[in-house]
Amino acid sequence: LTCRCRVACGRAGLATQMALSPPAGTTYAVLGHIVDAPQLDVVRGLDEPSLVVVSGSGEIESVHRAGAADAAASLEASGVTVIRLGQRDFLVPGFIDCHVHASQWAYMGTGIDRPLMADDGFLAKYAFPAESALNAQTAGEVYRAAIDDMLRNGTTTALVWGSARLDASEEYVKAVVERGGPRSLIGKVSMDRHCPEGYVETTAQSLADTEAFVLRTKAANDALGLPAGSPPLVAPAITPRFLPTCTAELLRGLGALAEKHDCFVQSHLSESCDELAFSSSLFPGFRSDAAAFAAFGLLRRPSLMAHCVHLQPGEAEPLLQ
Repeated sequence: LTCRCRVACGRAGLATQMALSPPAGTTYAVLGHIVDAPQLDVVRGLDEPSLVVVSGSGEIESVHRAGAADAAASLEASGVTVIRLGQRDFLVPGFIDCHVHASQWAYMGTGIDRPLMADDGFLAKYAFPAESALNAQTAGEVYRAAIDDMLRNGTTTALVWGSARLDASEEYVKAVVERGGPRSLIGKVSMDRHCPEGYVETTAQSLADTEAFVLRTKAANDALGLPAGSPPLVAPAITPRFLPTCTAELLRGLGALAEKHDCFVQSHLSESCDELAFSSSLFPGFRSDAAAFAAFGLLRRPSLMAHCVHLQPGEAEPLLQ
């Protein structure tokens, strides 16, 4: 319901995509098995039909768990469109994917045979070549495929990584606007060291391109003319790749940009043992990845740090604040 009236729908136990098409800008309702999990180990909505009423701006106005059929009949009598799900259909909230490397979509599900940081590791063998191949001419096809796959499988909100190239990352923004979703927080990746020749930024260029991406992405969302108070369809995220590929100067500058433009921050944190060892050698003054990000203003509300597999003692506390 958050994505231009696209909803995640299960049919006979299979996740599918169902596109609703009520008159644009009008209130409508959906009657059927509306299933959600309000807390761990609790699932509701499977036994009896419910009714959800959606405003013309796409926001849920009300949910009727009891007396749904009577409420639906009353709405229809007043001229509101009611969409009735089949007996084997169910409606669930859209999925939220908190970490999507859309620029790596071409080899999705593969490339897990290498350690992260080795000279012939995952980054060198798979990630960097895939990302560096994207530009204004090639990125659109990759991003449209990623977006279509996400929507087809019920993902209506995603935190997305582009590449270190401004023009390629902007293609994701264009594709989201074109497709009408998924609602995306999208970042142009920032990295100014320990990357392949030809796919590494200078500190100044990284900061300049990041700010340009922030401003252009906000402008693209503003141009949609969404109702006042609506959450954005697309919004920028400050995205340092991770500590090994970012100098202190770059991290400090990105923290300042996050504060200046009130941006979401995303990165990788405590992902692997080899990453932790390398980060410690580059930033010996900090006891953990989280401490370094916090010092540079990048562990802020709101932010999301991916992985966090090898958190050091005491590292979880600042993440919970």
